[in-house]
Amino acid sequence: MNASTLIGRKMTHATDTEIVGEVTDILFDRSLKAPAFVLASITTARGTAPVLFSPAVLALDDEAIRISAHPDDIAARVDATIDATNVAVAPGDLPSTFIGPFGNAFSPSMIAALFNARTASERPDPPTDGDGVWFSELLGTPVRAHVSDIGHVSDMIFDDHFTVCEGVEIKTYEQQATIALTKDLQVKRTPDGTLLLAFI
Repeated sequence: MNASTLIGRKMTHATDTEIVGEVTDILFDRSLKAPAFVLASITTARGTAPVLFSPAVLALDDEAIRISAHPDDIAARVDATIDATNVAVAPGDLPSTFIGPFGNAFSPSMIAALFNARTASERPDPPTDGDGVWFSELLGTPVRAHVSDIGHVSDMIFDDHFTVCEGVEIKTYEQQATIALTKDLQVKRTPDGTLLLAFI
């Protein structure tokens, strides 16, 4: 099973038919050996918001992914995200320009407009140490062998139970697809946050 086939996959709840959604991204642990969380756009009676799910509460069906997490927990997380992004500020009530104590000028009305532009589709922070890697970030990342790049990440390969990542699909510069085992790869980040994959 490929990670790319899960992106956009419809989701339904095991007991609550009003809870639906679709997969938008997958967070892997730093070793790339397992998916840590699945990010989904979930719709409840209140609205739509991004929600992180542990793979333990997801089951893969032929047509959709079934969610077994408690409906009240899902609704609470959707509500919390919507409430956090629905605090509106009226730009017309603020001055167009403000001069700071050091003579620097900034625009409170512009800041308010940007504040109001936030949406509930923003990706929530996962409850991890921050070393995870998103699938959307992995795609296209160069893969280095010794001193040169041999291609880029084109997909991730799961087992049938969606608990173990069996390999990384690499598209070479000759447009050939090859599979590398996750144990043979090392994930690094440069000081500026750039992701690097290299064979050990």
